[in-house]
Amino acid sequence: MKIIFVISSTTIHGGASKAFMQMLIGLISMGVKPLVILPNTNGLYQVLQSKNIDCIALNYRMSVYPWYQSLKDLLLFIPRLFGRIIVNNIATIRLISIIKQFKPDIIHTNVSVVAIGYYAARLLKIPHVWHIREYGDLDFQLHYYPTSKVQQNRYKRNNSHTICITKDVQKHHQLEDVNTSKVIYDGVLSSSEQAYMINKKPYLLFAGRLEQAKGIMPLIDAYAQYCKQHSFPLPLYIAGSGTPKYTQLIKDKILEYEIEDKIKLLGMRNDILSLYKEAKTLIVPSLSEGFGFITAEAMFSGCLVIGNDIAGTKEQFDNGLELTGKEIALRYTTQEQLVQHLINVTNELTEHYEQMILRGQQVAIQLYSSEQHAQSVFKFYKEIISR
Repeated sequence: MKIIFVISSTTIHGGASKAFMQMLIGLISMGVKPLVILPNTNGLYQVLQSKNIDCIALNYRMSVYPWYQSLKDLLLFIPRLFGRIIVNNIATIRLISIIKQFKPDIIHTNVSVVAIGYYAARLLKIPHVWHIREYGDLDFQLHYYPTSKVQQNRYKRNNSHTICITKDVQKHHQLEDVNTSKVIYDGVLSSSEQAYMINKKPYLLFAGRLEQAKGIMPLIDAYAQYCKQHSFPLPLYIAGSGTPKYTQLIKDKILEYEIEDKIKLLGMRNDILSLYKEAKTLIVPSLSEGFGFITAEAMFSGCLVIGNDIAGTKEQFDNGLELTGKEIALRYTTQEQLVQHLINVTNELTEHYEQMILRGQQVAIQLYSSEQHAQSVFKFYKEIISR
C-alpha cells in the first residue's frame, strides 16, 4: 500500500506532528510505503530524512484566510490572500506531478486546514483522507477559505474520507452521521512506554504552546489566587514557547501578580516525558482542546492531570469514566475549582491520588497507544481501497 501524506508544519513539538510520526512509524511496520510532503525543509523534514523516509518539500500555505491583528495586516489582507492562493495553486500542480510518478493508493492530509492534497486527489480521482485534528475556529481562530460551508462539502465528496480525533471534533464539523467519517483517537506513545514514580518533585506543570487557546492566562490568574490562599505554594513550571509578543504578555501578568519568584518559564523542552513523570500534577487549562495530546502523554507517564472540563479534554475524562466507572483525573469548570484542586494536590501525598493516576494510565494505554492508532488507520485505509 502506497500513501502520500501532506502535513501542515515541520515543527517537531506540536501534538499533530508527534501523532503523525507515531502513526507513520506504525504504518511503515505494517508494510505501508510512504511519501511525505512538507511545506519546508526544517524540523520534521530533517527527522524524516534521518530515518530514511522519503519526503519532498513544497512551498504551500494553509487554506485559510490570513490573520489580521493590526492596521498593517488589514491593508495587506487582500494581497496576502491572493499570494496564498497563487502559492497553493503552484504547489497543487507540482503535487499532481509527484502523484503521477509515485502512484499512491491514497492521499492523506494530516490536518483539515491544508487543501492541496484534496485538490490533487480530486483531479486525479484518488481517494483522499482528511485527518481533522482541530476545530479550526474555536481553538486556532482560523477561518477556512472560501467558507466553512464549502469546507464541510469537501469532506463529503465522493473521493473524500475523514478521520476525526474525537467525537466532539467530528460533531463540530457536522460529520457524525457521515459513513465515510471515522473517529480514531491519536496514538500518543507505545504501550510499553508507560511509567509511574511515586516520589514526585514539588512542582506544578503546564505544557504546550503559549497562546490564548491553551488557557495559559486563566491558569496564571488561578495560580496567583492559589498563592494567596496557601502558605507554601508549589512553583509552577511552564514548558512551551509562543510568539515574543504573547510571551511578553505572560511575563507582564506574572509581574503584575508579583509571583515571578514562583513561576519558571522553561521554554520548549525535549525532556517533557521526564517532566510529566516527576510533576505533582499537569494542569490542562485549554479552552477548546481538539484532543489533548499532552493529557494522554501525562497519563502514560503516571502524572495526575487537572483539566478544564471542556472539548477534547472532557472527552478523554468521560472515556475514562465510562471504561472504569470512576474518574481518571480532576476536572474543573471554574477558577475557584481549579484553585481548590491545586491546594488539595499540594496538601496530599501522591499516594492519595495513586488509584486515579493508574486508572488514567490504563485508559490511555487502552485507547491512545500508538499501536492501536496505527492499526485503526490501516484498517480504515483497507476499507477505503475496497470500496
